[in-house]
Amino acid sequence: MSKQRKIAIIGGPGTGKTTLVKQLDVEYSMAGYATDVCLEFARSYIVNYGVPNNIFEQFLLYEGQKQRESEFKHCEILFCDNATILNYVYGLMSCDYNNPKEVYSLMKLFEWAMKDLPYYQVFYVPREFTLVKDGVRYQDDDFAVMVDKKIKNFLDIMNVPYIVIQGDLATRVQKVKDIIGFENKK
Repeated sequence: MSKQRKIAIIGGPGTGKTTLVKQLDVEYSMAGYATDVCLEFARSYIVNYGVPNNIFEQFLLYEGQKQRESEFKHCEILFCDNATILNYVYGLMSCDYNNPKEVYSLMKLFEWAMKDLPYYQVFYVPREFTLVKDGVRYQDDDFAVMVDKKIKNFLDIMNVPYIVIQGDLATRVQKVKDIIGFENKK
């Protein structure tokens, strides 16, 4: 098998990332590709343990996401609604910059993010609708918008190559397919 492609659909909470990766998986699978969806580990973590409130929990979320992605080595394309690189972004928001251990931890998250970055093809989904409460998300609209800005700033400041995906679901799916390539293999 050729090298796996990880397609990371990232953005703030409630922007439609999960819906998009699931639809991409359906369309590519039906066309004969070996694909799957790797859902963000943070949602499972929040359901089981509550909202992460310190930078050290970002290490658990990083490891959980990394482990989850590794379970899909058989896929030629893996559609992810998160990426390990985002644990650094969330670390920025929870770090106590007066605590040397937390600053060191933030530097480690940054190091890991940069090491993982080349393995993803990144698509950024900006906020186009208001946040819908689903019982797991703990963010309100203001916090969600702040997360959007932090993610976008990280991508821009670190010169991460990414493509913005906007529009309704069909438009988003078609744009990703046009960019990563799509042919019916069946």
